[in-house]
Amino acid sequence: MLIRRSQRGFSIVELAVTITIIAILMMLGMPSFSEYINNARLGAVAQSFYSGLSLARSEAIRRNVPVEFVMTNTPIGAGIENAAAPDVTGKNWVVRSHSVIPGPYDSPAIDSKSANEGGGSTPRVTILATAPIVTFNGIGAATTGVGTIAIENPPAGACVPTGPVRCWNIVVAPGGQVRLCDPAASLGDTRSCN
Repeated sequence: MLIRRSQRGFSIVELAVTITIIAILMMLGMPSFSEYINNARLGAVAQSFYSGLSLARSEAIRRNVPVEFVMTNTPIGAGIENAAAPDVTGKNWVVRSHSVIPGPYDSPAIDSKSANEGGGSTPRVTILATAPIVTFNGIGAATTGVGTIAIENPPAGACVPTGPVRCWNIVVAPGGQVRLCDPAASLGDTRSCN
């Protein structure tokens, strides 16, 4: 006598319902994922500028000569870094020294980076600085360019707390301290710009 085994599996209706539920859940999560991507790109650009400023300060101390952090819209590459035109809205940066030291440091350009390298494609990111050049002396103090560099993404929305975008400020103090801070953080919060 043969015993029939019952066959297990999914019907086409069950499969269609499951796919529909997954699609609805993905559509609901899409806006928050888009916000996450925008905030991550903005954070990467802010981190790039913060790293450049920190590099300029440490190189000034290490070399014991003035070193400049220059914001520019001049394209980076092909040795043009030394002739970069300063711009307070520059999306690229160059760290350079006008005091050429003989030996392995015979080029005034120390490092350079485009905002597109750090944050993917960033055409919508806006950057506005108090000054386009920050100069650190041999003891690490900022002699020019003391102030704030504001990094925002207006097309993605307003900054927190009124909008979904996490904007960033980089504050350069006269003593040379460079801080990456959140302009929306309340007073007393360690992330605050105040």
